[in-house]
Amino acid sequence: MNYVVRAGDTLNSIAARFGVPVQELIRVNNIAYPYYIYVGQTIYIPTAATPAPTPPPMSDFDRRLTRVEYRVDALRDDYTKLNDRVDRLETRMTRLENRVTNLERPPAPAPRPRPTTTPTPRPRT
Repeated sequence: MNYVVRAGDTLNSIAARFGVPVQELIRVNNIAYPYYIYVGQTIYIPTAATPAPTPPPMSDFDRRLTRVEYRVDALRDDYTKLNDRVDRLETRMTRLENRVTNLERPPAPAPRPRPTTTPTPRPRT
């Protein structure tokens, strides 16, 4: 049986509604990782009465495209991790630069002693 995806549907909710394992939905509909579905998409719901259609064999191009998609996802994850690490390092560098700047600042000059006025001694007669 065919089902048209509605707003709020997920593979898990559709599988639960029809009593079908999620992995079976993914397999019979040839849904690739990251297993996105969209509103208006028609997906096949396998039932016990009818055997699930076998997905057509993937062409060489499709296999290569799938590998590229996986690699792009992996590279995106690597980029995100490295970007986070660079941000942390930049924060640490800023803190260290501030500490060095504080150490290099010349000390404030010591206050000069105020001259005191002493009365001139009077000659004794």
